Amino acid sequence: MFQRSSSFACLLWPILATCAAPAAAATAAPPAATPARPFVETSYVVAPGTVGDFSLRSSKYDPAAKAAGAGFLYVLKDHPELTINVFVYPAGQKESARAIADGMAGFRADLAAAVSGGTYAELHELGAQRFELGIVVEPAPKAASALDKALVAAIAEAQRVPGEKLRMELRLDPEDAPARSNGYLFYKQLYYFKVRVSAAAQDIGPDAFDTLADQAARALVPAIQVTNVGGCATPTIQIDPNGKPEQAALQLVRQSTLYQGFNCSKSAADAGIDRAAGNAAVIEIAYDAGDWASP
Repeated sequence: MFQRSSSFACLLWPILATCAAPAAAATAAPPAATPARPFVETSYVVAPGTVGDFSLRSSKYDPAAKAAGAGFLYVLKDHPELTINVFVYPAGQKESARAIADGMAGFRADLAAAVSGGTYAELHELGAQRFELGIVVEPAPKAASALDKALVAAIAEAQRVPGEKLRMELRLDPEDAPARSNGYLFYKQLYYFKVRVSAAAQDIGPDAFDTLADQAARALVPAIQVTNVGGCATPTIQIDPNGKPEQAALQLVRQSTLYQGFNCSKSAADAGIDRAAGNAAVIEIAYDAGDWASP
């Protein structure tokens, strides 16, 4: 099951238009009832046909394995030596640090299973590091108040896409030449985005490979979008009724920005899925009522 958070108090949406006095609204509002709709009924994964010099070659999805999500194969112009895969699969609603920790644990477990199962003859980790994708947010004016600056910082923090990069060397067969492989894992729109870039070591040097692999992650992850349809389109926000107005404002902005990042709509039509298609691959993942549950 893919979990969503619970324990929210104030039903607010659109956020800034609904609560002119957020602390008072939070005090007056009763605890929110469990949504009648499942948190996520359907997700639409939209992968563009072209992203700069990257072109989509194929996509895949097995409805019998929803937890595995969707997969996309991209190629980079003038670099046929690279194999670029993007996997998009459900994570649930989690705090970002926990999401990445859980996701990387699963990533490493999959790698270990690939070695023990014979998919890889050898696999060596060469190092891991944070690899976040930032959203450009206009800085607060120099004359802005401390609260305004804090609000801008809160928006920037809520909009960042947390991630981690794992550098590897592997062999598919003991007699094969080694291959370079980078893995990237991000948490975005209630899903994990895993990018795998690989190439034969003899075909490209380590620095050039690392640069192009980073470029692939930075280009493709922001371009591929997941639109979720369901109860998540009517979020709830937790405001401390005993807090100061400044604290309430920060809670309001931070949580509303996080919810906007879930990319939820009440219907596919509201999300403009048909219009978004174009030359993109659109994969629909339909969930059963119990697939997304509160912890």
